[in-house]
Amino acid sequence: MDIKQLRAFLAIADTGSITRASETLHLVQPALSRQLRMLEDELGTTLFERTPRGMDVTDAGARLIDRARRALREIDGARTDILAASPGALRGTVELGLLTSHSEMIAAPLVAALRASHPDLLLRIFTGYSDRLREWLESGDVGLAMLTNYKQSSQLDMQPLFAEQLCLVGGPALHDHGRAPIGLQRLVSLPLILPTFYRGLRLILDHASEAQGVKLNVVAETNDTRVQKEMLHLNLGYAVLPINIVAAEAASGQLKLTPLASEELQRRTGIAVSMMRRNSLAVRAVANQLNTLAHTLIQDGRWVGATWIGEG
Repeated sequence: MDIKQLRAFLAIADTGSITRASETLHLVQPALSRQLRMLEDELGTTLFERTPRGMDVTDAGARLIDRARRALREIDGARTDILAASPGALRGTVELGLLTSHSEMIAAPLVAALRASHPDLLLRIFTGYSDRLREWLESGDVGLAMLTNYKQSSQLDMQPLFAEQLCLVGGPALHDHGRAPIGLQRLVSLPLILPTFYRGLRLILDHASEAQGVKLNVVAETNDTRVQKEMLHLNLGYAVLPINIVAAEAASGQLKLTPLASEELQRRTGIAVSMMRRNSLAVRAVANQLNTLAHTLIQDGRWVGATWIGEG
């Protein structure tokens, strides 16, 4: 069993097709089929069933997938760490997890900064919700991530960055709550369009409302901020969002916002580094650049509604 065989196996499992897997790996189909056959011969079992739909993973194949991914992550991580520790410029690949709302602000400037400071370092950016980012961190799929409302963990090395003020957002025809900060009690009677359960912002609101013994009036749920905004433009209700996400619409008058007063109703963000990768020079370089960039964006006023709570 070697690296080429495992990469071939995972490519077929991910694409469900020999043809698409060969395109992904830039390998001719006979060579890819040979790698799979050698792996199956060594294991003494079939890993796929060939069906009209494509390649379906067998029970044995399903058991191999997670182990193969972990093995390749360890190999790729070792390669990155060794390259990073070699004399000269940092080299290798670092996987970073970001919230979509954060990626719109920080992803492109981060890549630009890293290309200037570490041109031989490849950054792979994955976006998702905070709970998914945490899963990726703990499984080793990413080396570091920006997590919101994080908790300390033995598996993660946490570093606070900033807190974002949340605000009540609505269309001009519906929103008449002024600009003075309001408390949670004012939200109870309002029709709210919120993320689904167990998502970062929803957890903040649910925990705060439970602590105060009140129940929010949720009329619609969506995990897509764009869909939320479309509903707001149609005056279907209100949303609770970080100011930065709606700063442009508020400035143009398309949406109106009122800050929320409670410190409990803040979204706190930090850098989380997988304990498996905390000693990686390449991962640390990305974390340091991320810290510096976020601090600069907040100091310059470009990250609207954010307050720095990190070091420096």
